[in-house]
Amino acid sequence: MNSTLLIILGVVAAAGIGILLLGLPLVPAGSNAGGEASSTPADAPALATPVESAPEVAMDEGTPSDPPVEDTVVSTAEAIPAPATPAVDGLIDAEEYAHAVEIADVQVHWTNDAETLWVGLESPGAGYVSMGFDPEQRMKGANFIIGYVDDGAVEIRDDFGIAPISHGPDVDNGGEENILEAAGREEDGRTVLEFAIPLDSGDPTDKPLVPGETYGVLVAYHGSSDGFGVRHSTRGSGEITLDALP
Repeated sequence: MNSTLLIILGVVAAAGIGILLLGLPLVPAGSNAGGEASSTPADAPALATPVESAPEVAMDEGTPSDPPVEDTVVSTAEAIPAPATPAVDGLIDAEEYAHAVEIADVQVHWTNDAETLWVGLESPGAGYVSMGFDPEQRMKGANFIIGYVDDGAVEIRDDFGIAPISHGPDVDNGGEENILEAAGREEDGRTVLEFAIPLDSGDPTDKPLVPGETYGVLVAYHGSSDGFGVRHSTRGSGEITLDALP
Protein backbone atom coordinates (compact mmCIF):
# COMPACT_ATOMS: atom_id res chain seq x y z
CA MET A 1 0.00 0.00 0.00
CA ASN A 2 2.84 2.32 0.77
CA SER A 3 4.38 1.74 -2.62
CA THR A 4 1.07 2.41 -4.31
CA LEU A 5 0.75 5.74 -2.49
CA LEU A 6 4.22 6.74 -3.51
CA ILE A 7 3.45 6.08 -7.18
CA ILE A 8 0.28 8.19 -6.99
CA LEU A 9 2.14 11.09 -5.35
CA GLY A 10 4.86 10.92 -8.04
CA VAL A 11 2.33 11.12 -10.85
CA VAL A 12 0.61 14.08 -9.20
CA ALA A 13 3.94 15.93 -8.75
CA ALA A 14 4.93 15.38 -12.35
CA ALA A 15 1.60 16.73 -13.57
CA GLY A 16 1.97 19.84 -11.39
CA ILE A 17 5.42 20.59 -12.75
CA GLY A 18 4.04 20.31 -16.29
CA ILE A 19 1.23 22.69 -15.50
CA LEU A 20 3.71 25.18 -14.06
CA LEU A 21 5.88 24.97 -17.14
CA LEU A 22 2.90 25.63 -19.42
CA GLY A 23 2.05 28.82 -17.47
CA LEU A 24 5.48 30.45 -18.03
CA PRO A 25 5.68 33.12 -20.88
CA LEU A 26 7.68 32.13 -23.88
CA VAL A 27 10.61 34.43 -24.86
CA PRO A 28 10.56 35.03 -28.68
CA ALA A 29 13.60 34.13 -30.65
CA GLY A 30 15.78 37.13 -31.48
CA SER A 31 15.25 38.91 -28.15
CA ASN A 32 18.01 41.35 -27.25
CA ALA A 33 20.00 41.35 -24.11
CA GLY A 34 17.62 43.69 -22.34
CA GLY A 35 14.67 41.43 -22.92
CA GLU A 36 13.01 43.79 -25.50
CA ALA A 37 11.58 42.28 -28.61
CA SER A 38 13.39 42.94 -31.88
CA SER A 39 11.45 45.00 -34.49
CA THR A 40 11.98 42.24 -37.02
CA PRO A 41 11.17 38.73 -35.98
CA ALA A 42 13.91 36.26 -36.73
CA ASP A 43 11.57 34.04 -38.68
CA ALA A 44 10.07 36.90 -40.81
CA PRO A 45 10.28 36.07 -44.52
CA ALA A 46 12.79 38.09 -46.59
CA LEU A 47 11.35 40.82 -48.90
CA ALA A 48 11.45 39.95 -52.53
CA THR A 49 12.20 43.63 -53.55
CA PRO A 50 14.41 45.84 -51.35
CA VAL A 51 12.76 48.99 -50.03
CA GLU A 52 14.13 52.10 -51.86
CA SER A 53 13.82 55.73 -50.86
CA ALA A 54 10.97 57.61 -52.48
CA PRO A 55 12.02 59.21 -55.81
CA GLU A 56 12.24 63.02 -56.09
CA VAL A 57 9.14 64.61 -57.55
CA ALA A 58 10.06 66.87 -60.43
CA MET A 59 8.73 70.41 -60.02
CA ASP A 60 6.09 71.23 -62.57
CA GLU A 61 7.48 74.31 -64.34
CA GLY A 62 3.97 75.52 -64.96
CA THR A 63 3.12 75.42 -61.24
CA PRO A 64 5.98 76.92 -59.22
CA SER A 65 5.93 76.53 -55.49
CA ASP A 66 6.09 80.31 -54.97
CA PRO A 67 4.57 83.13 -57.03
CA PRO A 68 7.04 84.45 -59.63
CA VAL A 69 8.84 87.64 -58.71
CA GLU A 70 8.65 90.18 -61.52
CA ASP A 71 11.62 92.42 -62.24
CA THR A 72 10.86 96.05 -61.44
CA VAL A 73 12.78 98.82 -63.18
CA VAL A 74 12.78 102.11 -61.33
CA SER A 75 13.77 105.20 -63.29
CA THR A 76 14.77 108.36 -61.50
CA ALA A 77 14.60 110.42 -64.68
CA GLU A 78 11.57 112.64 -64.95
CA ALA A 79 9.48 112.24 -68.06
CA ILE A 80 9.72 115.24 -70.36
CA PRO A 81 6.26 116.19 -71.58
CA ALA A 82 5.80 116.98 -75.23
CA PRO A 83 5.59 120.76 -75.73
CA ALA A 84 2.24 122.30 -76.51
CA THR A 85 1.99 123.62 -80.04
CA PRO A 86 1.58 127.41 -80.04
CA ALA A 87 -1.38 128.80 -81.95
CA VAL A 88 0.02 130.86 -84.83
CA ASP A 89 -2.71 133.50 -84.80
CA GLY A 90 -1.00 136.84 -84.11
CA LEU A 91 -1.79 136.69 -80.38
CA ILE A 92 0.81 135.66 -77.79
CA ASP A 93 -0.55 134.41 -74.49
CA ALA A 94 1.52 134.49 -71.31
CA GLU A 95 2.17 130.72 -71.24
CA GLU A 96 1.83 129.93 -74.93
CA TYR A 97 5.56 129.52 -75.56
CA ALA A 98 8.08 127.54 -73.54
CA HIS A 99 10.79 130.24 -73.55
CA ALA A 100 11.18 134.01 -73.85
CA VAL A 101 14.03 136.52 -73.90
CA GLU A 102 14.35 140.21 -74.76
CA ILE A 103 16.76 141.14 -77.56
CA ALA A 104 17.01 144.71 -78.90
CA ASP A 105 13.75 145.68 -77.14
CA VAL A 106 11.92 142.84 -78.93
CA GLN A 107 10.30 140.09 -76.87
CA VAL A 108 11.36 136.80 -78.46
CA HIS A 109 9.28 133.70 -77.66
CA TRP A 110 9.99 130.19 -78.89
CA THR A 111 8.99 126.55 -78.58
CA ASN A 112 10.28 123.53 -80.46
CA ASP A 113 9.61 119.84 -80.86
CA ALA A 114 11.72 117.32 -82.76
CA GLU A 115 10.88 118.81 -86.16
CA THR A 116 9.49 122.35 -85.87
CA LEU A 117 10.41 125.69 -84.31
CA TRP A 118 7.63 128.15 -83.42
CA VAL A 119 8.61 131.80 -82.87
CA GLY A 120 6.65 134.79 -81.62
CA LEU A 121 8.11 138.30 -81.88
CA GLU A 122 6.67 141.33 -80.05
CA SER A 123 8.17 144.50 -81.49
CA PRO A 124 7.78 147.99 -79.96
CA GLY A 125 7.57 149.45 -83.48
CA ALA A 126 4.89 149.60 -86.18
CA GLY A 127 7.27 148.55 -88.97
CA TYR A 128 8.82 145.22 -89.88
CA VAL A 129 10.52 142.87 -87.43
CA SER A 130 13.08 140.18 -88.27
CA MET A 131 15.08 137.36 -86.76
CA GLY A 132 18.20 135.65 -88.16
CA PHE A 133 19.36 132.22 -86.99
CA ASP A 134 22.94 131.02 -86.60
CA PRO A 135 24.94 133.76 -88.40
CA GLU A 136 28.54 133.06 -89.37
CA GLN A 137 29.91 136.61 -89.72
CA ARG A 138 27.49 139.38 -88.83
CA MET A 139 24.58 138.69 -91.24
CA LYS A 140 26.42 136.24 -93.48
CA GLY A 141 25.14 132.67 -93.43
CA ALA A 142 22.09 133.40 -91.25
CA ASN A 143 18.59 132.18 -92.04
CA PHE A 144 16.41 135.30 -91.79
CA ILE A 145 12.64 135.51 -91.34
CA ILE A 146 11.34 139.05 -91.98
CA GLY A 147 7.72 140.13 -91.69
CA TYR A 148 5.35 143.02 -91.18
CA VAL A 149 1.61 143.72 -91.04
CA ASP A 150 0.05 146.00 -93.65
CA ASP A 151 -3.67 146.84 -93.38
CA GLY A 152 -4.24 143.66 -91.37
CA ALA A 153 -2.42 141.41 -93.85
CA VAL A 154 0.85 139.70 -92.99
CA GLU A 155 3.77 139.90 -95.42
CA ILE A 156 6.64 137.56 -94.58
CA ARG A 157 9.77 136.38 -96.37
CA ASP A 158 12.49 133.73 -95.95
CA ASP A 159 15.94 135.35 -96.53
CA PHE A 160 19.56 134.26 -96.50
CA GLY A 161 22.57 136.25 -95.31
CA ILE A 162 24.68 136.53 -98.46
CA ALA A 163 27.28 138.91 -97.00
CA PRO A 164 28.24 140.41 -93.61
CA ILE A 165 25.90 143.37 -94.11
CA SER A 166 23.31 142.12 -96.60
CA HIS A 167 20.69 139.43 -97.11
CA GLY A 168 18.29 138.42 -99.86
CA PRO A 169 15.38 136.07 -100.57
CA ASP A 170 16.11 132.34 -100.48
CA VAL A 171 14.40 131.93 -103.85
CA ASP A 172 17.00 134.27 -105.39
CA ASN A 173 19.94 132.42 -103.85
CA GLY A 174 19.36 128.78 -104.78
CA GLY A 175 16.83 128.05 -102.06
CA GLU A 176 13.10 128.24 -101.46
CA GLU A 177 10.53 129.56 -99.00
CA ASN A 178 10.32 127.28 -95.96
CA ILE A 179 7.87 129.11 -93.70
CA LEU A 180 5.26 126.58 -92.56
CA GLU A 181 2.73 129.14 -91.24
CA ALA A 182 2.62 132.77 -90.17
CA ALA A 183 0.29 135.31 -88.60
CA GLY A 184 0.59 138.85 -87.27
CA ARG A 185 -1.13 141.83 -85.72
CA GLU A 186 -0.36 145.55 -85.53
CA GLU A 187 -1.96 147.53 -82.71
CA ASP A 188 -1.15 150.68 -80.74
CA GLY A 189 2.13 151.16 -82.59
CA ARG A 190 3.33 147.68 -81.79
CA THR A 191 3.73 144.62 -84.04
CA VAL A 192 3.30 140.93 -83.27
CA LEU A 193 4.67 138.39 -85.73
CA GLU A 194 4.35 134.62 -85.30
CA PHE A 195 5.76 131.94 -87.58
CA ALA A 196 6.80 128.30 -87.73
CA ILE A 197 9.77 126.88 -89.62
CA PRO A 198 11.22 123.36 -89.96
CA LEU A 199 14.30 122.66 -87.85
CA ASP A 200 15.93 121.10 -90.89
CA SER A 201 14.34 121.98 -94.21
CA GLY A 202 17.14 120.49 -96.28
CA ASP A 203 17.39 123.84 -98.07
CA PRO A 204 21.03 124.94 -98.65
CA THR A 205 20.04 128.50 -97.68
CA ASP A 206 18.65 127.39 -94.29
CA LYS A 207 20.74 126.42 -91.30
CA PRO A 208 19.68 123.10 -89.71
CA LEU A 209 18.76 123.54 -86.04
CA VAL A 210 19.23 120.67 -83.59
CA PRO A 211 17.15 120.18 -80.40
CA GLY A 212 19.24 120.78 -77.30
CA GLU A 213 21.72 123.10 -79.03
CA THR A 214 22.27 126.83 -78.48
CA TYR A 215 22.33 129.25 -81.41
CA GLY A 216 23.22 132.88 -81.90
CA VAL A 217 20.39 135.01 -83.29
CA LEU A 218 20.05 138.50 -84.77
CA VAL A 219 16.93 140.57 -84.06
CA ALA A 220 15.97 143.86 -85.73
CA TYR A 221 12.90 146.06 -86.22
CA HIS A 222 11.81 149.37 -87.68
CA GLY A 223 9.81 151.82 -85.65
CA SER A 224 7.41 152.79 -88.45
CA SER A 225 8.31 151.54 -91.93
CA ASP A 226 7.13 148.31 -93.52
CA GLY A 227 8.87 146.54 -96.39
CA PHE A 228 11.90 144.29 -96.79
CA GLY A 229 14.46 146.81 -98.03
CA VAL A 230 14.32 149.46 -95.29
CA ARG A 231 17.26 149.68 -92.89
CA HIS A 232 16.32 148.78 -89.32
CA SER A 233 15.84 151.30 -86.53
CA THR A 234 17.23 148.98 -83.87
CA ARG A 235 19.10 145.70 -83.99
CA GLY A 236 20.75 143.38 -81.51
CA SER A 237 22.06 139.86 -80.99
CA GLY A 238 21.51 137.14 -78.45
CA GLU A 239 21.13 133.39 -78.02
CA ILE A 240 18.35 130.85 -77.83
CA THR A 241 18.58 127.24 -76.69
CA LEU A 242 16.26 124.66 -78.17
CA ASP A 243 14.67 122.04 -75.96
CA ALA A 244 16.26 118.61 -76.12
CA LEU A 245 13.42 116.14 -76.52
CA PRO A 246 13.48 112.36 -75.99
